[in-house]
Amino acid sequence: MEAGGQARCGLLAALFALSMCSRSSSESAGDGGTSTGARGGAGSDGSATHGSAGSGGDASATGFDDASGTDAGVADEADGSAGSLPAACPASDVGNTPLGTDTPDPTGTAVTAITYTNVGATGSYDRVVTSTVAPTCVANVCEKASTLVSGPLAPFDEEMTMVFSGPLALYQVAVYYPATGGYARVAYWDRCTTEGLAFVGNDAWYQCNGYVQSYVTASGTMSSPTPVQFGGDLDAGVGVNVMSSTACTGTTDGTDCGFSRGLALHGFQGSANGSKIFATKFRMPISDVTPAYWLLPAQVVRSSQYGCNCRGEGADGGCGEIDVAEVLGGATATPAHPEQATTTIYSFQGVTGGGADYFQRPVYETATFLVIFDAASSTIAIRRLGATDFDFASTIPSSQVAQWLADAGATRPMP
Repeated sequence: MEAGGQARCGLLAALFALSMCSRSSSESAGDGGTSTGARGGAGSDGSATHGSAGSGGDASATGFDDASGTDAGVADEADGSAGSLPAACPASDVGNTPLGTDTPDPTGTAVTAITYTNVGATGSYDRVVTSTVAPTCVANVCEKASTLVSGPLAPFDEEMTMVFSGPLALYQVAVYYPATGGYARVAYWDRCTTEGLAFVGNDAWYQCNGYVQSYVTASGTMSSPTPVQFGGDLDAGVGVNVMSSTACTGTTDGTDCGFSRGLALHGFQGSANGSKIFATKFRMPISDVTPAYWLLPAQVVRSSQYGCNCRGEGADGGCGEIDVAEVLGGATATPAHPEQATTTIYSFQGVTGGGADYFQRPVYETATFLVIFDAASSTIAIRRLGATDFDFASTIPSSQVAQWLADAGATRPMP
């Protein structure tokens, strides 16, 4: 999150007097891995008849791969319907009703599809090996080691986390991994239930290193010792990020999650090559702070989102970042283009943005954003759909994903 990110970081520091500006917050349900509500179809007695289990960041844990054949578990119907639907959630369903009409900004072009091509290369970034906590709180002690990576989506084939910054009204979230015949849902949240994921944030004080990851309260404003059901509404300047509910087994360099501080959870990797889909449904109300939704490598938030991490700041892309829908401006009530939600991708390959093309900011009319990581074509496709155009079913047939990818919209090649 480039231009708006640094302004937002300064705002958060002023609001919360953080020594390290980082204000992502989230939570998971129940005990951190179990559901807090029924999902899928319901029987006559109201009991759930179908649900999907969440997984950790490793595709092997779920048996998913990059195959696109036929499987009984993933229908491949011509109309794109597949899988069971989440149980009705009135608290989230209110987002389907428009509160008014969103009007495009005449500057630039409002689009519904932007596709980044030529993603992935052989390159390197500096991963964090350790961040020393000295008794005298010596600042900027950050040890890194060069990490060579290669692949059709590198470095985005690693575990990722969704990050949201308010003002934002979130209604549904889902993560899908490749399965034979399509994609299968591995994590889901709405305002009634949570499965396979955790809303967390950099809200717990950790000695000299400032604020690190922890569970948060329902509003995302404070640290929580245990996961609770996230409420969905983020006030201006409040941030949360979404990880899987699977805990890391190690917190030092060389372990499954590498160097981590505070609560260490896995992110979402997808297949071995990084194929995956993030689906989110939300509105971005008008306020005196501009909102944003972006994706980061999970190792960034586990070390320090705005401090010692593998991403860096500015044009230095490092281990990567994808701004999916960011309203530029930061702490201002009068941004230059309040109706534009911009997108930009950063990695060691370079920086590529949407240019004059932008997504309509969903102020009054809720939108669903899909981010498709497709290793087969080395593309990352962002699609903006209407509030009811995606049903968050337990599976997505390969024919539907192929259709989304074919409708490329505005294409932007990575360097």
